[in-house]
Amino acid sequence: MQQEMTGQWEELVVRPEFRGHRVKITIIDERPFEAHSDSWLESLREMARNGLQVHHPIDDSREHIYEDR
Repeated sequence: MQQEMTGQWEELVVRPEFRGHRVKITIIDERPFEAHSDSWLESLREMARNGLQVHHPIDDSREHIYEDR
């Protein structure tokens, strides 16, 4: 599954459909003037800590990822 979504970090980080998936984050604009801390980084770390635990082998090979295409 590949999806592209644009929005503010605070809005996107709480979306339940992202849990358990690998994500790629691209910052597309300048850092807001009022944001002078690394709180966004801490919220990213918190999201990673709260992610789903996988207790079975995962096949993330290219063949498995593209087998239905």
